Amino acid sequence: MKDKPEYWGASGGLEYENAWAFGSDCEIDDLDAMTYANFLCNEDGLDPISCGATIAAAMELFDVGAITTKHTGGVELKFGSAEAMVWAVEMTAKGEGFGLEIGLGSKRLCEKYGHPEFSMTVKGQEFPAYDPRGVQGMGLSYATSNRGACHLRGYTIASEVLGIPVKTDPLVTEGKAELVKAFQDATAAVDSTGLCVFTTFAWTMEDIAPQVDAACEGNWTAEKMVETGERIWTMERDFNLAAGLTGKDDTLPKRLLKDAGKTGPAAGRVSELGKMLPRYYEIRGWTPEGVPTRETRARLGL
Repeated sequence: MKDKPEYWGASGGLEYENAWAFGSDCEIDDLDAMTYANFLCNEDGLDPISCGATIAAAMELFDVGAITTKHTGGVELKFGSAEAMVWAVEMTAKGEGFGLEIGLGSKRLCEKYGHPEFSMTVKGQEFPAYDPRGVQGMGLSYATSNRGACHLRGYTIASEVLGIPVKTDPLVTEGKAELVKAFQDATAAVDSTGLCVFTTFAWTMEDIAPQVDAACEGNWTAEKMVETGERIWTMERDFNLAAGLTGKDDTLPKRLLKDAGKTGPAAGRVSELGKMLPRYYEIRGWTPEGVPTRETRARLGL
């Protein structure tokens, strides 16, 4: 970036996820390097979460010797190296050299180099910036998300960390199946309207339903919106089942289920997904294998 004055101007800065993906996930504290990496992602259509998380996975592969300077053309792809991180983003954006490997995404990259356990993904999609050991509901949300680990398909952080609409303890598992289902159904409904999901930090379904009703026929109420969200979620589940995904894919990386957190509120804790998932299937009206029952499909008109 120091030799590219076209990137020296003011920008909107780094969004939280981008700052984490190119920052702490790669053990980097250089804001200029992180901002430049984010510029490249915006310009070239790269997802910053997946890009940064895949580079972090590559750094871990380099750390254990699975990737060497022979693969990178001499670059020391080490944690904490802003230069290496920026180089990796540039190469990925160009689709050149080792950038083609980064472009595989962390799941296929880590499988290729013999350490699939290094990929922090669900259904092939990289995690955003929330550790399921410290935010139990988010772990269940990741595991059951129809498109893989995603904070935009059930943002329980709003309740577990921010206290919106009510505060729940992020470290407990009780009630988290209900919380996750409620967030997933509401988010599916809001996404279907074309409204920005971030409006839900201020609006409830009681605010959104009248807007939908004003634009569309159908006597839309908050209850009907939520039911529509559940119908959408279940249809997506059926799509995934037809595509070959099963309840076995509703899981988290083993290190989060087996390796306890070392610092902070999650110290000594693992994700207790196994306690939450059966209850989640039950309240969704799915079988213990994660398949919507005939009764559930009939109730939702599917």
